[in-house]
Amino acid sequence: MKHDDFVALLEIGQDASGRTVLPVGESATGQIFGGQILAQLIAATPADRTVKSLHAVFPRAGRPSDPLYLGLENTHDGRSLGTRRALVYQDQHLGGRRVVATASVLLDVADDDEHDYQYDAIAASDPLSAKQINLAIVPGDTRLISAVGLDETTAEPAELAFWMRCADFGDPALAKPLLAYVSDWPLIGTLLKAVPGVSQQDAHVRLQTAVVSHSIWFHQVFDISQWLRIEVRGRRLAGGRGFGTGAVYTRTGALVASFAQESVIRRFAPSQGGNDDRGNVRSLRG
Repeated sequence: MKHDDFVALLEIGQDASGRTVLPVGESATGQIFGGQILAQLIAATPADRTVKSLHAVFPRAGRPSDPLYLGLENTHDGRSLGTRRALVYQDQHLGGRRVVATASVLLDVADDDEHDYQYDAIAASDPLSAKQINLAIVPGDTRLISAVGLDETTAEPAELAFWMRCADFGDPALAKPLLAYVSDWPLIGTLLKAVPGVSQQDAHVRLQTAVVSHSIWFHQVFDISQWLRIEVRGRRLAGGRGFGTGAVYTRTGALVASFAQESVIRRFAPSQGGNDDRGNVRSLRG
């Protein structure tokens, strides 16, 4: 992902009938990346408010080959807080709508209050002491804090920590969309770190994986062009369902955002392909 490619995802337009159209990015899995939709929902909110939190559910996979539409309802606007209800959908060939995502967005005008406490403080640290690594999802510099990344198949604790800095993103309006975009990516891979013999490389190949719901909370203003520390924890994997959480800190240790995700993680049914224990691996696409 490059700066211009990400900015292009936020260029929301309208079709001839007046419907709001969301750009669709390239896909390696045959599905629309959920982080793209999270970023676009933030970009679609009013300029006079900031997004305090976003809570999205993904009932069906989006098809990159089809136009993507957004319906946004103004549910409430108060003195300091407001809400929007969003529906992201695609047309079906036989009529009707294919709902890709539903979401609620909490908008905020911060109160002038002196209380400022952080209850899970971490020590300040130096990102340049961490190992340089290429994370394709991040349009900038990344450094791995954890001893092991997401591609190893040895069973490790379901934890991931890394630094990210997107120096080309000086526009403050891009900070929240970009962080939401990145936050959708690492949780499934982090859960799989604890499973012997598999890794994130097996997603859509040996394993059927999908995000079911994703929430992100923004606690204070931050600069995406400066180093941010991302801490991810897998919390539970059972019954083909996963749950994990994440926290985002500045270089000085201030907590600026939190996120959580529910997912589907399961082996393919025999009719869907997958690994038949003889090396035959078939991907599920779409």
